[in-house]
Amino acid sequence: MEDDPDLAELVEYLDEVLTDYARHVQNIGSLGVNAAMLMYYRDEVQETLEVLEGEPDFDTQPYWRKTVELDNILKANQQEFVNEVGHANFKQYQIINDPPRERWWWFLNRETMSPPPPPAFWQFWKK
Repeated sequence: MEDDPDLAELVEYLDEVLTDYARHVQNIGSLGVNAAMLMYYRDEVQETLEVLEGEPDFDTQPYWRKTVELDNILKANQQEFVNEVGHANFKQYQIINDPPRERWWWFLNRETMSPPPPPAFWQFWKK
């Protein structure tokens, strides 16, 4: 890998985005306005790993294992994550990004409960 600077740069980038993805997954519930970035980091991990799959001198398996481990944490916390991003916001991100169906992380809102509607305005004390 040290012979190929392009490969080294790609692996370095993968390390960075995987670290960012891990940080976001581990902080679900306290991400605030940055919550949606988790989906973009997951996209970058996927795309980079797919590029590296074609490299005969690089073993992607440890990276795939770490990604699956993080994906499982995300799936276990998907309701909290969808609530944090906002159920309706997911629909907007789907329209804007038009992700393929295989990118399941963009469609977590379809597997979670919608938030209850707010009380009618005359029931302001129920908030």
